[in-house]
Amino acid sequence: MKSIFEKINTTERHLAYASLSRRLYAQFLDFLILCPILVPQIMVFYYHNKIVYELFPFYTALHSLLYIGYRFVMHALYGRTLGKAFAGIIVTDLGKGRLGWVRSFIRTLPEFGLSLVTIMSAVYDSRIFMEHQAEMEGLPLAGVHRILNKWNPLDNFTFWDSIIYYGISVLYIFFSHKRTALHDLFAGTRVFRYRAE
Repeated sequence: MKSIFEKINTTERHLAYASLSRRLYAQFLDFLILCPILVPQIMVFYYHNKIVYELFPFYTALHSLLYIGYRFVMHALYGRTLGKAFAGIIVTDLGKGRLGWVRSFIRTLPEFGLSLVTIMSAVYDSRIFMEHQAEMEGLPLAGVHRILNKWNPLDNFTFWDSIIYYGISVLYIFFSHKRTALHDLFAGTRVFRYRAE
């Protein structure tokens, strides 16, 4: 573990900007590392009952904030998450210096905003399930989701806000010379490949 977070002297090395595929690979690795905390969410798909939907907003908030906290702390301390370390990429400020707490916080703000919408949607789902529990009883998952989708005002928004935000970020990374995502633009950061495969 220590070798993964060895200090990288970014100022004295010629670093290439990290490609979209390498960044997606790092994101996938982080997902695999953190997937055990996703396991309880599967219960919603198999057990749509009162207890699960009472806990659903709290679990959604816990999961979202843990993921954002993980990225915030790891980027502030090391300039990379575990996934980025395995993929050989690092996040720096514009001068290839250490990211620090402020830039790391700014970099996570868009994801924090998206997470707040997801948490609010989970709160609506919970309330709708409690109010319409009698008509949902015995329904298959598709029937429960149809009712939740009908009454949840944030349902379509929680899908499209992420698609639009991450879609624009992918286009920015793909077409910009410096492979910059939207959160990199906001925070004044760059993502570099520091290790050749």
